[in-house]
Amino acid sequence: MGRKSDMILAIEKIPQWVFLSILFLFRLIFIPQGLDFADEGFFMTFYQQIFNDPESVTYAFMYWFAGILGGSLYSLFPDGGLLLMRFAGVLIIILTAAFTCRILKPYLPLWAVRVGVAMAVLYIFDDVSSLYYNNVSALLYVGGIGLLLKGMRSENNKGWIIGAGMAFAVNAFTRIPNILGVLFILMILYEAWIFRKRMKWTVRVMAYFLTGYFLAFFLVFSFMWKAGHLQPFFTCLDWIFHIGRSSETSHNVYSMFRTTAGQYLEIGFTGLFFALWGTTFFYLIKRYRNRVFVKMIGISAVLVLSLFLYFYGALYLLYFLSLATVLFILWKEPPVIKTVAFAAGMFLIVQPLGSDGAVDLVGRFSMFLTLPLVVAYSEKEVRELPVSRGISNRMLRKTGSILLILFVCLSVQRHISYTYFDQGSRFKKIYSVDHPFLRGIYTSQKRASVSQEVLSALGGYVSEGDYTLIYDNSPMLHYLTRTKPYAYNPWLYLYDKDLLEGALSRAGRERQDLPVVVLQKFKGLWIDWPDGYSDDYMANNANKGKNLLINSFLQKNKYLKVWTDGYYEIWLPEYEK
Repeated sequence: MGRKSDMILAIEKIPQWVFLSILFLFRLIFIPQGLDFADEGFFMTFYQQIFNDPESVTYAFMYWFAGILGGSLYSLFPDGGLLLMRFAGVLIIILTAAFTCRILKPYLPLWAVRVGVAMAVLYIFDDVSSLYYNNVSALLYVGGIGLLLKGMRSENNKGWIIGAGMAFAVNAFTRIPNILGVLFILMILYEAWIFRKRMKWTVRVMAYFLTGYFLAFFLVFSFMWKAGHLQPFFTCLDWIFHIGRSSETSHNVYSMFRTTAGQYLEIGFTGLFFALWGTTFFYLIKRYRNRVFVKMIGISAVLVLSLFLYFYGALYLLYFLSLATVLFILWKEPPVIKTVAFAAGMFLIVQPLGSDGAVDLVGRFSMFLTLPLVVAYSEKEVRELPVSRGISNRMLRKTGSILLILFVCLSVQRHISYTYFDQGSRFKKIYSVDHPFLRGIYTSQKRASVSQEVLSALGGYVSEGDYTLIYDNSPMLHYLTRTKPYAYNPWLYLYDKDLLEGALSRAGRERQDLPVVVLQKFKGLWIDWPDGYSDDYMANNANKGKNLLINSFLQKNKYLKVWTDGYYEIWLPEYEK
């Protein structure tokens, strides 16, 4: 084995707490900027109401355990606002990073583990910063895998295995598709196969796992019963089955399958491009030995790859390399690392299932375990390559270092120029909204101005604890006004027409008073709202019949428009005007 480079030695000499603190502080830099009224507003309202009026947030119960964590934090610090919840989100990511380091340390060089974990943490910046179901899911998956590996390779393994089963079970209540986590029992079968374990060992360990799994289910349902959460949870499950069959939502089974299949095709295309890029690069530097020409080839290759990643993104390339590395380890490497790779591969494939965004939205959270494997085995294969004409191991290592530096630069550039659901440069997000829940949060001047206007206006029409109907992509207004969702869902955009009609009908039977209605005049998703204003937004059929239902509700109950700033409208029943 060759001498370690100075950079590798420096990475390994850093104390673990310093390494994790650097990642933690780096993530904290970005949490004050960006104001998302959609996703973040949805789960912040969930946290606010889960213990106060759980029925009003029934739709969010598919993320029940994340709601328990967020709701508990909100109960302890009700005035903490978005900044506190984002701080908690960063803490969860760093805990996941710490567990990943602990799991992989016995199997991989420390420097490779840290580089891979740092890459994972960097790339997760693209998503919501706060504590929510995707980062909680990643933490529980990594924790469950770590407990299972520890248990399978310990003498006294009963407690570890039962704990692993419980972690995977609780994860099913964090995000309903995580019910597929029970498939990680295959790790036990795989471990038994590659190490030729006796049948008695296999059956005993699987029994421990299932004991923990079903024990956690029992404890969760017992807690739900005591907290009054069973009815909204089972109602939510019924809605999920309906959505899975509905042609109007992005969460139906066919749409999710098509999205996932399409993304895997793009991952394959990205891998093909990278393979072609690498083959061409190394052929040219082998064929032509002139140093000046080789440098020109190298610079050109880096520019081509940089442009590709800049316009196309790095996610699919990292995903392809992760899958390829897992397959390589399962094919070629010693048994001691194979179960780790098998678990990392399952994590990579299983977690994105059941999401309308699949790899794009959830897949990034599944690369905590695979990216350290990619780094370690890429370096290992390079180091073991024989020196070829025109190519040295030193040159290959330099190429790898350049690729890592390129990845870091692109990631930082991405973070500076983009904030989830609040697009545009961070340098323009220097304006705040005067609200206790938004202290320390900054957004663009236009978004801050429109947000301030609608919040100031609503203050004259609603009080804390009132039911409001906010349509359709501004659930954050529920949280900021401390009002309850009238139609059992903070984010009405997520309903299809049938669910919205049923929710309005049920609310008419169960609620004594009609709600204050807030309508937005812009889509509010994937654009830098309030840009995208449309004067006929509520008149068109873009929302597949849901606009018609809302307009009918207003007409039937004789609502009058009492305020507008051109972006939002406030409507009251005629008798309340």
